[in-house]
Amino acid sequence: MQNRNLKNIPFWKLALRLGIVFILIVMFIQFFWEWIKTGNLKFFTDAFKNGNWLSYTVSRIILAVVYGLVSAYFLKRNASKK
Repeated sequence: MQNRNLKNIPFWKLALRLGIVFILIVMFIQFFWEWIKTGNLKFFTDAFKNGNWLSYTVSRIILAVVYGLVSAYFLKRNASKK
């Protein structure tokens, strides 16, 4: 992205975009790795059994939010310096 475009994008919108893209990439890698390792996606069904879905989902959301906020902060800071 060009610096002038980054300056015009609101911080929260940039953080949301980065967080969503990051979590999609993490989930794809996790699915692919588990599929190669075991030949199935049983871990995914195990993550949603007996109330485990809440901790699984919350941990992914927190990961995405933290990554999005940190990345957006540094992108905006570097764009304003140039």
